[in-house]
Amino acid sequence: MVDGSERTAVRITVPRRSVDSDVDSSLRSGPLIRTPEYTVVVPVTDVLLDTEAQSNVRPFLRTAVALAADNDGRVLLLGLETVPNDASLETVRRYLRRERSANSDAEVPETVEKRRKHVARIAERTRDLEPSVPVRPIVRVVSDTTDGIRDVIDDGRETAVLLLRDTGFGEDGRRSVGTIDSILTDAECDVFVETPSVRGEETPLYVPDVEDHTVASIAESEAKPIDSILLPVGGGPHAALAAEAARALARAVDASVTVLHVIPPDAPTQTAAEGTEILKFAEYVLGPDVTSEVELREAPETADEIVREAKTHDLTSIGAPEQQSRLEQLVFESVQQTLSELNGTTVLMARDADRTTRSLYYRWKRGIEASGDERESVN
Repeated sequence: MVDGSERTAVRITVPRRSVDSDVDSSLRSGPLIRTPEYTVVVPVTDVLLDTEAQSNVRPFLRTAVALAADNDGRVLLLGLETVPNDASLETVRRYLRRERSANSDAEVPETVEKRRKHVARIAERTRDLEPSVPVRPIVRVVSDTTDGIRDVIDDGRETAVLLLRDTGFGEDGRRSVGTIDSILTDAECDVFVETPSVRGEETPLYVPDVEDHTVASIAESEAKPIDSILLPVGGGPHAALAAEAARALARAVDASVTVLHVIPPDAPTQTAAEGTEILKFAEYVLGPDVTSEVELREAPETADEIVREAKTHDLTSIGAPEQQSRLEQLVFESVQQTLSELNGTTVLMARDADRTTRSLYYRWKRGIEASGDERESVN
């Protein structure tokens, strides 16, 4: 049973009616407190509550917490409650105005209150994963899921969003694909998309009937531990962010990382040298606190080789493929086709909002450190 304290712990917000409206104070409402700048936004959708879901969301929440911890940030659980039209949104706005006034008897719409209870429960379990990471839950009432997410993630500078692929945004995942594609294309923040392992025997972590005490405890749920992470790297603009994600998870669960770069057989010496440099760069981003090994491997098809190697790891962290890349097979194909082939591994895809800026920063920092080492050796 969710008590009254959880009602007040989860705020309800709605989009602005216009750019001049101050009805929605959004994430700024409440007492002024110091909050970390880096925020991992996690849309809480029906997949976390679906009795038919066959994925365990504990690893997904663990990813969010790990990304936040690696950046000294926080997790924002964004509970999305969809209403059919603007008239329904206005009903919620009227409720919020009454709730903030002296009229304490105002009743929250039933569906919104139900969502608030669910989000409060998930927030409690997310905090159990790493108590040092701040977790903030809100309910966002929207008429369009995609717009609702983008309205929040485009509101801050140091923000990332973590999406769960193929489930939770509509029947058969069709709306999920559209939402993810839209955010990947247009979002002004870093985007992570996790495609979880699918095992037919797993039961869902959360179910919607809170009143009948059928919500499973996240602490009691069984999830496959992450012992090994594969980090395939190339020269693309998202490789550094994928390395950061691998670093965050490796630190959180004490996993080892295999950094892999694939080149064609009989590649020229320059190609091999460039591959070696890419591996060294990724190893630098991972840092000394992560146990890692690097491998430069020859194979005729890069994507096929990555899929084969991914089968021997628990999670694969990979940068978003460039258009027309064959790596789209690994990242964007259906769960049934790809993950059954990957034998239960999880794929975490990263899209860097700054594209080359992050890579340039690490290369600059690495060069500065190397110059300092040279000066010390001369002295």
